[in-house]
Amino acid sequence: MAKMDDESLVHLLITREEDSSSYVWGQLGAERESAMRQYHRLPYGNEEEGWSQVVTSDVQDTVEWILPDLLDVFCTTDEAVVFEPTKPGDEKGAQQATQAVNYVFHKQNNGFLTLYTAFKDALIVRNGCIMWRKETKSEITEQPFNGASAEMLAMLQQGDLDEGMRDDERAEHDSETQPDKPEFEIIEATPREVMGPMGPTIVFDGRLKKTEEVTKIKVEAFEPENLLIARRWNSPLLQDCPYVCRMMQVTLSELHEMGFDSVTSEELAGSDGSSFSADQSFRLNRVGQSDAEFAAGRQGYAESADESQTEGWLRIEFVRVDYDGDGIAELRCIYRVNETILSNEPCNHIPIATASPILNTHRWDGMSVADIVSDLQVLHTELMRQTLNSLYLSNNPRTKVLTDANWSPLANIDDLLDSRPGGIIRQRDMNAVSEHVTPFTGQQSFPMLEYVQGMREARTGVTRYNQGMDADSLNKTASGIKQIKTAGQQRIKLIARIFAETLLKPCMQGILKLLTDGGMQRVSMRLRGEFVEYDPNEWRDQYDTTINVGLGSGDREIQSVFLNTILAQQLNLVQGGMGSVLVTEKNIYTTLSKMVENAGYKNVGEFWTDPSKAPKTVEQKKQEASQAAQAQFQQQAQLQMQTIQAKAQADMQLAQMKAQIDAEMEKIRSATKLQEHRGQLELQATNDDRDAQRELMKAEYEAKLEEMRLQLDKYKVDHDNATRLVIAQLGQVAPVEPMMQQANMVINAQAGML
Repeated sequence: MAKMDDESLVHLLITREEDSSSYVWGQLGAERESAMRQYHRLPYGNEEEGWSQVVTSDVQDTVEWILPDLLDVFCTTDEAVVFEPTKPGDEKGAQQATQAVNYVFHKQNNGFLTLYTAFKDALIVRNGCIMWRKETKSEITEQPFNGASAEMLAMLQQGDLDEGMRDDERAEHDSETQPDKPEFEIIEATPREVMGPMGPTIVFDGRLKKTEEVTKIKVEAFEPENLLIARRWNSPLLQDCPYVCRMMQVTLSELHEMGFDSVTSEELAGSDGSSFSADQSFRLNRVGQSDAEFAAGRQGYAESADESQTEGWLRIEFVRVDYDGDGIAELRCIYRVNETILSNEPCNHIPIATASPILNTHRWDGMSVADIVSDLQVLHTELMRQTLNSLYLSNNPRTKVLTDANWSPLANIDDLLDSRPGGIIRQRDMNAVSEHVTPFTGQQSFPMLEYVQGMREARTGVTRYNQGMDADSLNKTASGIKQIKTAGQQRIKLIARIFAETLLKPCMQGILKLLTDGGMQRVSMRLRGEFVEYDPNEWRDQYDTTINVGLGSGDREIQSVFLNTILAQQLNLVQGGMGSVLVTEKNIYTTLSKMVENAGYKNVGEFWTDPSKAPKTVEQKKQEASQAAQAQFQQQAQLQMQTIQAKAQADMQLAQMKAQIDAEMEKIRSATKLQEHRGQLELQATNDDRDAQRELMKAEYEAKLEEMRLQLDKYKVDHDNATRLVIAQLGQVAPVEPMMQQANMVINAQAGML
């Protein structure tokens, strides 16, 4: 297969965008607009002048009561997500990754606001959306300096600015910067004369400006109507989706900061997006701007002198396509403005997550809380309007006026229309004016209103007991109320679990991938009162991920009781003598830490000190000294035993060596005698040969004897060195000199035998 060209790729992208947007900006957009109108309690369009036009707040109340519980679930802990090691040796990396990813999400980014926005979007318009990406920007910081010499200014310009930073400033600075060399510029330097050791000298006071490229991981929640997903995709998890697109409204300046300098203001202004979808139009109308006004304003920026503020739509698309022609579709990240491709790179994951509070099986879009409450709000609104209309007629009855045969009123109509207190009514007949009394029938609606309220509680799990609004709860038992509240919280817990698995978990895994992709500096942070620094390049890009879904208020009360019980049992075991077997200081510290976290406090170190980091007491120091002395005594005894064993082994080796030397010497003597005898016989045959053989045998004998002496000397030196080395390693527990003397006597004796 041939490689796909840009024209074919653009055609494919436009086709998939149109297929996705026809649903997202069509049917789904209209339903989202209806949900937002009900949340904001806008009129339905069937109101009549003079009658009640109230709109009840069922959708708004339900959303705003669920939202605090959901945020409490995820924001009461610093480790909402925990990475677990997948193989031996990953424990340290998984722990560091857990701390760093949570730090990036909650501290470098506004994690609370991100979750608030995404959760609220999901509760109202079915989907909450989060995207995470690397963002590089130029940042300018100024640092003052005082009393700097000319040489010091030169050093400052070379980059030695961190010397004047506090630890917390350096930690925050290092966690957000790359190792690129920053640029420094002296923006102010005032000379002054000071008296130095060598006389008057000139120093400078002023400010230094530093410009550097800063790369951060940006996590943001964006509008659901700007997320396009393949129409037939059947899961809320998007990692395997064939087409995902985020429509991002950007300015020309922001595009240039991303590195796309070739885009002109006309091209950007001509790019369309989700501005004309029903839900996006509603958002514009909420700020008093119509679609036409928005388009005109965008074109006005393009034609103005400041083209950098020209607005348009950038498409960030993640598509699975066989771009290289190898027959296998790969995931690619494409930045596009209209039909112009700005960037086309392969990628390993889709950095977008979406979630719905109620899942529709085999669909990526679920249901919102507004979907299950909207019909009840319509019914509630109609019942409330009828009740109020009946009350209006009862409190303000209509007036009957008698007329004559010509239908002329027998009372002054202007006086009747003036209802001010103490006003005068002029009439020609004492019975000309009377009230048409309408009885109040609103009490007939009260049972139905209560029924609608009960239906809403059953559907959503948000009850009056959760809100603390039931006046009759005083007549119920505490356990009964707790059971009702716990049952009502089950629906909210399910929503929290869905958000955790479909929104928060992919987001945290994606942040870890970005940290481990390379190009990130060491992450520095303040953790539990101490500064730590981690290198993301030492981590794996995948760990088992566990979501720590927090507890609601009712669950925390139950857990608090359990923790107090556990702590009491631990203390009883410690006092009863079983503490050393079943309970350690670390166990008690863990229990106390959980109690602090359960109370809503994040920094455990403010209340309890980790035993592993606590300063040692006098008793602990004495115990450690006693243990050290005992260990030293055992070590000395072991060294003495090893010394005795080494001496016995050395004696045995010396005896074996002596026996070998004696045997060799005896062989040499026997051979020598035999050679002498043979030489004498040969010498008798020829005198000349006899003299030659005698000299030869003598030289051979002396050479062998010299060789044996050299071997013996070498053995003495090696044995002496080995003995000294063993004794030195054993701490010289045994006396050295007697052993050396004994060894020398044996060696001298052997040498004397030679």
